[in-house]
Amino acid sequence: MARFDDYHRTVIGYHGTGLTAALRIVNRIEGFRWSRRDYDWLGAGIYFWEYAPRQALAWAKLRQREYQKKRKKTLHEERRATEPLAVVACMIRLGFCLDLTEPDNVKYLADIYEDYKENLALADKTPPRNNRKYRKLDRDVFEYAYQVIEASERDLKVDTARGVFVPKGGGKRIWDGSWISRDTHIQLCVRNPASLLGAWLHHPSGLEVKDVCEALQAGAPLVDPENPKGQGDAPRDAEAEAD
Repeated sequence: MARFDDYHRTVIGYHGTGLTAALRIVNRIEGFRWSRRDYDWLGAGIYFWEYAPRQALAWAKLRQREYQKKRKKTLHEERRATEPLAVVACMIRLGFCLDLTEPDNVKYLADIYEDYKENLALADKTPPRNNRKYRKLDRDVFEYAYQVIEASERDLKVDTARGVFVPKGGGKRIWDGSWISRDTHIQLCVRNPASLLGAWLHHPSGLEVKDVCEALQAGAPLVDPENPKGQGDAPRDAEAEAD
């Protein structure tokens, strides 16, 4: 069984997004939105980079480049392609954490994977595959694990998941044969919004009041085209792309 020690400690996570969404989050106009995308390797949740604000900003830049390349843009996509980027810092209580730096949890997840495959075989289904940036298999195994874990005890809920992300491929190695890779980082998936104890704007700094007002006025809530009705009972977010 996995170790679900209640981690009585907090960490600081960083979330990269557009300036409008960031200001609406830190001013408590709207909250973070859950992400349920194919690259969410730790399953559905709110994603943060643990003590890595530059990684969060790099992610926001990557997402913005994707919007810029798109030919036919909605008004929302046009704004995301051109607006200033921001990083939100958040104090996060890990709580009951599926921590993959804990060996017992890694072994447990491997066992869960075997059970997951058996259940799919009984249903005559084939597991999805991980392909480049898409982590459909990882995502599905984690979602299955959360169901098993939370069904095992009545009041047990996974608050957070924590794992070390190591980029795939030799091109990220800092020299030939090295075990050190560029962009290695610890990623957090927050599944319980109550674990988010407070957020503030880490980047950019030195904004004037008029800058904040203009950004907030420009950030009228937009409907996520992939999620027009919201994500279950998860809090709504100014950001249509929860990173």
